[in-house]
Amino acid sequence: MRNRMLISYLLVAVVSLTVAFLSVTIFLRLTMVNYVRETQIKDCQPFQTYFQQYYLANGGWDGVDQVDIQKLLEVSIPEEFMHFGITLVGTDGEIRLTENKAQYGSIVPNSSLNYGAPVVVADDIVGYLFSGSLTDRLLPHVDMEIVKRSQIATTLATALGLLVAFVMSVIMTRALLKPIGVTIGAAKKISQGEFNLRVPLEPYRDMAELGEAVNNMAAELERNQRVQKFMLLDITHDLRTPLSVQKATIEAFEDKVYQFDEEGLALLKTQNNQLIHLVEDLRILTLSNSGNFIVRREKVELRVFVQGILNSFESVFAKKGILAGLSANHDDYLINIDSHLMRRVLENLLQNAYQHSPEGGQISVRILKKINRMEISVADQGSGIPEDKLDLIFDRYYRANQSGEAVPEGLGIGLTISRSIVEAHGGKLYARNTPGKGAEFVLELPYSS
Repeated sequence: MRNRMLISYLLVAVVSLTVAFLSVTIFLRLTMVNYVRETQIKDCQPFQTYFQQYYLANGGWDGVDQVDIQKLLEVSIPEEFMHFGITLVGTDGEIRLTENKAQYGSIVPNSSLNYGAPVVVADDIVGYLFSGSLTDRLLPHVDMEIVKRSQIATTLATALGLLVAFVMSVIMTRALLKPIGVTIGAAKKISQGEFNLRVPLEPYRDMAELGEAVNNMAAELERNQRVQKFMLLDITHDLRTPLSVQKATIEAFEDKVYQFDEEGLALLKTQNNQLIHLVEDLRILTLSNSGNFIVRREKVELRVFVQGILNSFESVFAKKGILAGLSANHDDYLINIDSHLMRRVLENLLQNAYQHSPEGGQISVRILKKINRMEISVADQGSGIPEDKLDLIFDRYYRANQSGEAVPEGLGIGLTISRSIVEAHGGKLYARNTPGKGAEFVLELPYSS
């Protein structure tokens, strides 16, 4: 990655400097041509009329080399400009008139003609005038010399730019890869189980978002590890109690301490049902987390269904003298649900209401048929739920006591499973407080008549 990034930086620098080199060369040449041409036009302006008239009178440049340049200069320009001199070049590049006799017959390159002041006759260029001050230097190689020197200067500047670009690329590559390396190193250590490790954010602000994401991942893994640890302890605790009771009961039967009668058999069945219920909760939770949660819907008469579950809790409620009642606002409650899973939801809600209800309290169950949903609510007369815990109680392994503080007693997955089941039906499950009455759990299921 380091080499690829360095090569990328260098490639960008090379392309940029190459474009800059070509641009500078072209623009410098154009600038020089324009500047010199404008200077020539200005210097040669006094001679334009003379040479235009000469060309018209003679039908060309024949005999123009016989013109007395000194006399022409004395007549055409002020005395202070006498040192300028003049050179005439034909459109074919041949020097026709000049003070330097050695240049007669020389050919001026076409590129150099662009520097001259054109002599225009009837809208046609018939020749070029050059100021004597530039004649010896300009003709015939000044154009190539200017380009050559500008290219050398630009090449040196480009080479220096490449050197600076290389140094800056190395520095920037190291600066960018350092936080990435730190983050990768932290991610590797986190993957090896060091969940308490965090990526430093302050020195690497450009990578703060990535570092924060890794830190959040590490925090979540650390929390999950802690939850799994407590979960194993809780499962061990919850399984150990009924298994110990079953083992003691079986040993008592073997030692003839207890008679193997209906009462003893009922005790074994009760403990066995607790184990089955616990294992089933864990199975449902695992399926919902893995995405393999299957809802087998069937038409159910909701009022009869809820009343049947409520009746099965009569003996449980009787232990605390709790009264439970069902009220509804309609008689027609046919709805498509998975009766097995929805029974688990209602049982969890009723069990939760029982645990938080005082002696001699009351549990109210209501069914409301609304326009696009069925609403089932279970309300108790307990102390309610702290407002900041109304959503936390649905977190996995979260348990709350009467003061609202989390306690590590029991698995605390009933409400989590219940919400998963309801959401798998396309519904919602949430809690709210009823002022002066306690907590109320509301189950909403989609409904179409």
